Amino acid sequence: MRCGVDIGGTNTLIGLVDENGKVVDHDCLKTSKYESAQDLVVTIAYSILRMAKVNGHVPIQSIGLGCPNINPEGRVEKAANLKFRCPVSLKDELLRYFPETPLFFDNDARAATLGEAVYGSAKGLTDFMMITLGTGLGCGIMSQGKILQGTNGMAGEVGHSILVPGGRPCGCGRQGCLEQYVAAGGILRTYTELCKKKNETIRASEYRDVADLARQQDETALQAYAETGKILGLALANLVCFSAPSHIFLFGGVAQAKEFLLDPTRKAFEENLLFCYKGKVRIELSGLSDSAKNAAILGAAALYRQA
Repeated sequence: MRCGVDIGGTNTLIGLVDENGKVVDHDCLKTSKYESAQDLVVTIAYSILRMAKVNGHVPIQSIGLGCPNINPEGRVEKAANLKFRCPVSLKDELLRYFPETPLFFDNDARAATLGEAVYGSAKGLTDFMMITLGTGLGCGIMSQGKILQGTNGMAGEVGHSILVPGGRPCGCGRQGCLEQYVAAGGILRTYTELCKKKNETIRASEYRDVADLARQQDETALQAYAETGKILGLALANLVCFSAPSHIFLFGGVAQAKEFLLDPTRKAFEENLLFCYKGKVRIELSGLSDSAKNAAILGAAALYRQA
């Protein structure tokens, strides 16, 4: 049995995966409850051991962990959307509880990218991008059948590319980063700003509320998604010039707005593409999106395949 752990800015997902790629058990922790990485790892370890026990004392063949700002050696430092900002080795912390279990680490977006390639719609593709839209924005890049790591294992921090100079402050310490406009908080903020501008009652307290309002054909919510898609489409069009993918997959809770986000994103994308790419790159929802929790776990569990 393989174990996958996905540490996100909002939730930490943990699950056991069998040889057929089925998540046989899973758990969910609120990441924001944990002030230190050590406290979070203790709870993760307990959850893994509990699941292994209740599922027949199955042996854990490997543990794969996806996390923002982590390198392949398991070190995390200054992750913008996590409370623990001091440098910490999650590998060292996990080894306290699993000293003989193979451990694998990568950025959460790259883990999702691998999951898409192994279990999702990217099977057989050699060049594609995975955009994860949740608390932040992550990006995994598959090029010539290999996931781009970069010299320090930090390639793909597209969410912290500056789209609006001097714009909204970001948790990374800069201003105007892409994720401040297209991730969960960004969509809610855009909707809120539009309501204030129109002197309307604010009817949403989180990004899911904005999606619900869009489904009810609320004009301001639809406008918020239109503006979000315009920025995301432009960013993706610029990104295509970097690696010329055949597909871009959108994954995560924010992507569950589906056509409300997809339609304006695709429109802005085609409008801003360099001529030689027009009509040649598809933007699709992740093939794993119908089960977002399982998808994150599958991606992390699949990290052993990179060894």
